[in-house]
Amino acid sequence: MMVPDNLELVLKLEHKVDQLLDHCQALTRELQQLREENRGLLKERDGVCSELDRILGKLDGLDGETP
Repeated sequence: MMVPDNLELVLKLEHKVDQLLDHCQALTRELQQLREENRGLLKERDGVCSELDRILGKLDGLDGETP
């Protein structure tokens, strides 16, 4: 049985739309993963900054001491 041209085009279009929706969902999942990773990295950065501030504060206290 031969599928009419219009129906064939509609089926191809429907397939392409389904592919695009799948791709969009995959990108949405990846975006969520990247946001979670980014939050973790920001927390880690804040911890490193706090530790550096603490170390620098100790070093500033040593400036006034004589050996």
